[in-house]
Parts: sequence; structure tokens; C-alpha cells
Amino acid sequence: MYQALYRKYRPKTLDDIFGQDVIVQIIKNSILNNQINHAYLFAGPRGTGKTSIAKIFAKIINCEHPIDCKPCGKCISCTQENNSDIIEIDAASNNGVDEIRELRNKVNLLPAYGKYKVYIIDEVHMLTQGAFNALLKTLEEPPAHVIFILATTDPHKVLETILSRCQRLDFKKISNEAIVKNLSKIAKKEQIDVDKEALYEIAKLADGGMRDSVGMLDQARAYTEGKITVNDIHDINGTLTDTNLKNLLENIIDNKLDEILEKIDTYNDRGKNFVKLLEEFIDFIRNILLFKEAPKYFKEKVQNIAIYEEIAPKITINQLFNIIETLNKYSFEMKNNNNSKLLFELALIKIISEKNKEIVEKTNNYSIKDEKIDIKQTKKEQNTEKMKENVEKSVQIVENSTKTPENHEQTNAFKQKETSLPLKKVETPKKSNNENLRKNIEKIKSIRIDNTLAKFNKKEVRSITPALELLNDLLLNLDYSNAASILLDGTLKAASDKNLIFVYKTKRLSDLFNENLLILEETIEKILNKKYNLIATDIDEWEIIKNEFNNKLRPFIYKEEQFKLEDIFKDDEPENNIQSMFEDIIEYN
Repeated sequence: MYQALYRKYRPKTLDDIFGQDVIVQIIKNSILNNQINHAYLFAGPRGTGKTSIAKIFAKIINCEHPIDCKPCGKCISCTQENNSDIIEIDAASNNGVDEIRELRNKVNLLPAYGKYKVYIIDEVHMLTQGAFNALLKTLEEPPAHVIFILATTDPHKVLETILSRCQRLDFKKISNEAIVKNLSKIAKKEQIDVDKEALYEIAKLADGGMRDSVGMLDQARAYTEGKITVNDIHDINGTLTDTNLKNLLENIIDNKLDEILEKIDTYNDRGKNFVKLLEEFIDFIRNILLFKEAPKYFKEKVQNIAIYEEIAPKITINQLFNIIETLNKYSFEMKNNNNSKLLFELALIKIISEKNKEIVEKTNNYSIKDEKIDIKQTKKEQNTEKMKENVEKSVQIVENSTKTPENHEQTNAFKQKETSLPLKKVETPKKSNNENLRKNIEKIKSIRIDNTLAKFNKKEVRSITPALELLNDLLLNLDYSNAASILLDGTLKAASDKNLIFVYKTKRLSDLFNENLLILEETIEKILNKKYNLIATDIDEWEIIKNEFNNKLRPFIYKEEQFKLEDIFKDDEPENNIQSMFEDIIEYN
């Protein structure tokens, strides 16, 4: 029967372990100095050697004649195929109180062959609360012949009381060089013909996991009849080559959106993984950035330099940072959304839109320079006429928004979606000393946060978020290219069937949102074709609310709203200082 390569080449001694030199040295010194602890916690990413080291460690300490921290392979303990003194427990499937109680009843049994009875509990974080509690006392004071080795990929899920009773060893991701070295060794023994570049691609995709990399090599051997190339690795994993990524980036630089969308359709037909594809694209952009900023370091780390030499002069540092920022944002959303293709398309559309916006801003700056306006002057001094024009438009839209839609062409135009609303230019300025308004807003906030979380619906958040991103793309095409919408400055964090909560980085931004609820609710209704009650808070306050909600520290009770926003805001008069208003508007650009 065929044996998978990762099983066939599993380390047999501590010297076979790759990439965990510190931990190997700690284990060796513990054995040589006879300072073996009663309990260990092995924590780290998957495929980095936790279980392998645990088995080797258990075998060495039970060996009758170990040589330089290596099992002799001849004594009865070493030759037993299924050694009853080494017990492996999968906590993922044996995570209940009963299983741990059974273990606790058996720990007093003496070892059959060696000196110690070693319990290796894999994925220990999967144990239930009751199982952890049942293990506590035994783990703290086990019999002299018992050693516990707990292995986990999520140490933060293990109880502190358990952690404090173990010697913790943190495993790190294995370097690409160590992975390539091991893969080359295996390929040579198995007579696998593989390109060096393909091995580095496997190492990169394995993300520090030796077991994953060996498994990928095994899969590539089954897929390819001849020599394994880097293209074969990309076909297996649903990713793209550097040449494909370069072509995609060139399409973005040249604003060829049609070609980009056609490429995405092709990738989808070929079964590409868009989450992996986006991560590869981020890594590719990062490499261009390193090529431009740290060429010496870059040339030591990357194999195919010619591609980066070709593409790097075509894009600026600032554009690279903007692309990475946008892709990182969508990377998180794609991992939690079923329609990753749509989000990938939106990410690239947004990148092109942001790039076009940057070009418009540069053009405006050149115009100012040509007119010989002193660039050291303030924005107010540079753009007085334009400022007045924008303020007049902003005030006019604010006035129109407080009247009935039937009597105003501006509202009707918005209703028909013939124009898009540059939200920050229509903010309703409020007096900073209006204490009554502030108190009312706080009451509204309290009620609406409770109502949202009382009927919290995660699916509602996921369905609304893409629509808000589409609004961003539309707003970027307006004549007001320097304005960003108030809505898209924040992040939608919670939703119910009637309520939405937006979170902002600062209290000032969230207050700005709450002071403009009338217009923002109207805008959301036009976008989503549904009426929602909105409210905003800042990130610090949201962390407190989220903690209360997740840990059920207080009840969130739904209450029907007994107020009308129009009545609350109607008595608040706009500030007379129009110039100050506009300065507040442009401050957030």
C-alpha cells in the first residue's frame, strides 16, 4: 500500500527536525540534565513539528540506552510498534468530561515497558470547560511516572489555569529555505524531477508548514507525469504565476477594466481560488515595493527578478501602498463571504477608481501652479471663489433636504439617481454648545444600539457591505473628487432588520455622523431601497459595547422608537459662519 510522503518522511530523531532549533535544544538539555517537567504545552502553527517532537521525546525518555538524545532502536521500548506507554489522544473527538475522567483513572497504572507513561493530547484547545476542569488536578500533581504533552494551534483558547501548570514551548513557522532543503532531500530520494523555482513556490504557499509542503510535493508528483514546474504548482493550488500577476497589474495601471473583468471570468472558469489569488497579488505588490525601496534585500530573497525590473518603473510608491491597503481590507471580507469573485472584482475596481482620483488631484495641483498661486498659502486663501461656490451648493442641498421632495428639483434628481450625493459637502453644521441636541443624540444612540443588538443579524451586515462599497465607486466619479462620503468614512459593524451601527476611528467623526442622521438615512434608503434607523459610535466605545454583547454582561432590550428625528433636529439652527463650515468639510479630505 502506498504511503504518503509526509508519513514516510516524518522525523525519527530530534536531528531530523527542521526549523525548531531552540525547542530541540531545550528538549535535549532537559533530557541530558534530567530536568524533565511533568507537563509541557507545545503551541504553534500546523505542520511545524509539535506532534513529531512529542513522540520522539516520549521515545527517548523511555529508551533503556539512549545515545546522544537518540533512541537506541534495540530495547523493548523502542521496538514496540504500538507502545502502550505512549498514549495519543485526539482532543477534537475526545473532548468531553467522561473521556478525561477515564484518563484520570488510568494515570495511576505503571508503565509496561519504559520509565514513563506519556500522554500526548493533540488539539487540546478543543476540550470543553468541564473537561479542562477535570484535567486540572491531575495535570498539576500527576504520579511520578506520568508526563503530559499538550499540543495546540490555538493556545489563547486554553485556560490560564492549564497554561500555568505547563512548561510552554512556542513553535515558529519554518523558513522557506529550510522547507526547500527538506523537499530537495525528499525529491532526490524519491527520484522526483522538480524545478528549484517550483520548490520555492511550494514553500511560499505552505506558509511555514513542513507537512503541508511535503503533501503539496506529493500532490504535484501525482498531477505531473514529467518534470514538476512552477506552473504545475499554481494549477494545483488555484493561484497565478508572477507573469500573470504582472499582466494583471499592468491592466490596472493602464485602466483596462474590461480586460481585468475578462481575466477574472477566465480565472473563475479555471477554478482559481480568489482568496489565495488576492493573497498572492498582495505578496507580488509587496515584492515590487521591496524592489524599489530595498533592492539589496530583495535580490537575496526573490528568484525571478526580471519581472520586477520590468513592472517597477510603471508604478509609484504611493500607488503601491494604496493597492496593498485596499487589497488587505478586502482580504478579510473575502474569507468571510461566499462570493469571493464579486469582492475581488470590487477590490480591483476600487483600486482603479482611487488611482484616477489621484490623477485628478495632481491635475488640479498643476492648474494651481500654472496660475502662479502661492502654494504656501492656506486652502482658504488659495481657493476662495471655489470655496464659496461649494459652500453655496452645500447649504442649498441642506435646505432642500429639510423640505418635501415634491417641491424641490434637487431631491427629485437624487431620487431618480441622476446625481450622487457628495455627503460630506452636505453635512449640517451644528453649534458646538447646543447641549440639548447633544443630550438628545445620546438618548437616540442608546436606544438604537440596544435595538440593533437585540435583533442582531450577521447576514444583514454581509449583504449590505458590498452595496456600500459600490456607493464609494460612484462617489469617486463625481465632480467633487476631493470629497469622501460620511458613510464610507466609517465601517458597518452591526445590523438588524431595521437598524445599522457604523463605527468611526474618532469621536468627532461619529458625532459628525449622528448630527446628520436625517440626510444619511435618506441616502441609505436610496441606495438600499429600504428604510433603516442609523447610529454611529467611535471605536473605543464600540469595543466596550462589543465586549458587553459577546460576554452577555448586560441585556440589550428592543424598544420601539417614540420620537421623530425631524422634531429633534428642527430647532437647531445652522451656524452663520459659512467659512468655518467649509473648513470643517475639507478637513476630512
